[in-house]
Amino acid sequence: MAGDRPLAGLRVVVTRAELQGADLLAAFAAAGAEAVALPLLEVVPPADPRPLERAASELALYDWLVFTSANAVEAFLPLAGGAVPERLKVAAVGAATAAALRSFDIEPALAGLADAAALAAALAPHVARRRRVLLPQAADAAPTLVEALAAAGAEPIAVVAYDKRLPAEAPERARALFADVPLGWVTFTSGRIVRHFVGLFGDAWERRRSELLAASIGKVTSAELARHGVAPAAEAARPGDAELVMAVVAAVAASADLSRL
Repeated sequence: MAGDRPLAGLRVVVTRAELQGADLLAAFAAAGAEAVALPLLEVVPPADPRPLERAASELALYDWLVFTSANAVEAFLPLAGGAVPERLKVAAVGAATAAALRSFDIEPALAGLADAAALAAALAPHVARRRRVLLPQAADAAPTLVEALAAAGAEPIAVVAYDKRLPAEAPERARALFADVPLGWVTFTSGRIVRHFVGLFGDAWERRRSELLAASIGKVTSAELARHGVAPAAEAARPGDAELVMAVVAAVAASADLSRL
């Protein structure tokens, strides 16, 4: 576990959606891990796309546009022609969301925020006096951000930008990966992925969860893991691929140090 390959010989299962998992797989592979893909999310359009389409056509009515995921950016901005009005300010949670915005040549006015709570706190001084804030979100997004912005004096409008489901091939893929070995290191980058992972094991979850070494992207995901009886073995200091890999490297190094005592 030395030098530039600190995870050599370690298997890490990456559960991010197939179209978004390549960078995280590459980051773990660069650290020496055997990075294995098990996509547990498939992003799909909302059941009713009309509210999203209307919001994209009415951007001039808003003061702020807020994204909490790269999925939301990629679902919403093409409907807006890949651009936003010059006066409209944009905010983003996480490095991946900010990077998705920059791929459309949009520089967020607020970025690098760890979670919805941090974003709400940063936005609060800017959105008082009924500033209108548009939030394209997942169908299962928690109301935390909307409630916090309303409490700060804003007029938040949430619209479903996308939904998520378990890929059809995931159960068979999971059986092949975990049939004869402990669960080991598995990444979790959202609460929905946690729930999908737990659901794969059905009645066997209580027996097998002690085998899991969960690598969490942040506090919200860690809270969902805790609800299913798992304390993360590693948690990223900030949401991001490099930070998640660094958290696993640190946890593995700490475990190796303890084993030498």
